Parts: sequence; structure tokens; C-alpha cells
Amino acid sequence: MEASNLVFLVLSVILSLVILETQAQLPEEDVPSGLQHLLKWDLDTWKPPQEIADDFPYYLSGFGEDNRPIWVLEFGKWDIPGMLARGSKWEKILDKHVDQWLWRMWKSLGLKSDPKDPVTEALVIVDMEGYGFKQLNSSEAMAFVVRKMRLVTLTLRFAFEAYAINTNFVGDAFLRILRPILGKDFEKLDIYGTNPAKWRPIVLRHIPRDQIRESYGGKKNFKPFWTSSENSFPETP
Repeated sequence: MEASNLVFLVLSVILSLVILETQAQLPEEDVPSGLQHLLKWDLDTWKPPQEIADDFPYYLSGFGEDNRPIWVLEFGKWDIPGMLARGSKWEKILDKHVDQWLWRMWKSLGLKSDPKDPVTEALVIVDMEGYGFKQLNSSEAMAFVVRKMRLVTLTLRFAFEAYAINTNFVGDAFLRILRPILGKDFEKLDIYGTNPAKWRPIVLRHIPRDQIRESYGGKKNFKPFWTSSENSFPETP
């Protein structure tokens, strides 16, 4: 049996057990439409510990066609098992960090929106570089990812395009298993491998080169519009 098929089989078994638990934690009927549930949080003013902001990065890269905000989630760098191992306090903080990203993604639609031509969609890049077995070495971490991916999937309804890039065979197997579980909204996430020549032309169809970093096909000396390491998020006009 090929290594990739073995990984897929093992992950399928593990995720089947995890999903049985997470379905009980987050029934579909309890998930409000859109992002209304995030209104209950103080996500506009809450500041995560700096190590969370630095070690679990995401950023607003810039703006694409029709002023759509471009969000990049560097998911391959997220050591979720390591953080959850520190206890429930840190799990709650990380949980809120994810929710704040989703809230900011929604809020960013208004940054360059115009009443005559409102911005209603975002562009999303999920960078899987570095993702591997270390992120899947505990059932608690996998349950956390599945639970939060349900909310991310809701947010994909507001995505014009969504790309998972630099996806190795471990990440690919994981995402392929999640796809039928999370439903049609998750199908909006297009999965690409580790060869930039395959996905750069696709990403650049809707993203100007001066709005994205060089390794994604952008220009040198690029600086993102905003990063999660910064203290405050830009206000909507």
C-alpha cells in the first residue's frame, strides 16, 4: 500500500471517531446563519496574548479585484497540539483567536466598500506549508480543528475564491476527508499541492501582484496591509 493511501486510511479511521464527538458538541441546528453568533463576543476589542498572535498567524494581505480583501491563514505553522497541551485556558484563547479572525474577515468587507458598489466577498488563501503529523498527534487537537472548521466553512460563503496551497500528502488527505463531512460550502476551498507553478497562475487571476507576497507570485518588498501580530484592526470607514 502506498504511503499516501495508508495516511488517508489512518486519518479516516481517526477522524471518524473524532467527528462522532464533535457532532455532539456542535449540532448543525445550533449554528446561527452567517456570523451572527460572533456578535456575542468582544472580538472588536479583545487582544490575544502576543505569543498566540505570533505563533498562530493570519493576515490581511491587501485587496484584489473589486476591492475584495485578501486573507492569508498560515495554517501549516499552527502547533495546535502544543497549545492545547497547556490546558483549557489556552484552548479557550486559541478558540477565540480563530473566531476573531473570522470576525475580522467579515469586518474587512467594509474597509473599501462603497454604498454604490458594496464589497460582499473576500479572497482566502490557506497556506498549508509545514503541515504534518505533528498537528495530528492528539485526538483533542483533531477535535478542535474539526469543530473550528465547521465555523470556517460557514465563513466560506462570503469567499469569492478560496485556495489551500502548499498542501503535502498529509494535509491533502486531511482536507479530502473533511470535504464531504463539512458540506457544499467547504467545496469552495480548492486544494493545490506544493508546486507553485501549478497554483500561482490560478491565485494571480484575481489578486494583483503588488497585493501578495513574493513567494505567492507577488512583488519583492511586499508588506501586508495588516497582520495578526499588530494590536488593533483598522476601523471600517
